[in-house]
Amino acid sequence: MALETVANYITEVRGLMQDEVAPYRYSDASIVSALNVAIGDAYRIRPDMWLNYYDTTLPSYSAGSPSAAVDIPQGYRQAFVYFIVAYNQLRDQEDVQDARSSVFLNKFTSQLLTMPS
Repeated sequence: MALETVANYITEVRGLMQDEVAPYRYSDASIVSALNVAIGDAYRIRPDMWLNYYDTTLPSYSAGSPSAAVDIPQGYRQAFVYFIVAYNQLRDQEDVQDARSSVFLNKFTSQLLTMPS
């Protein structure tokens, strides 16, 4: 998947979270909120990723604009999916979700710190 729009991220995240049948366990708004948090966290880890994209403000997205283009460097887009999955699963009360969330957060960080091929 190209992960070019907000809707693409929602679809990809739902697949990894096995949340593809309505009524959904995770709202579109919670998924997009996690995307916005991921952008802030990526800025903390890799501020250089954003030098060519934004002078003063990081991008922010809304579930109300599913066709909006998500401006993340292509080689790092899947890492953002992993963060979104982890962030939403951390909200769950189930102990098994914590371990799975940790794996996804570690994938996010390691992919941000590795040059894409």
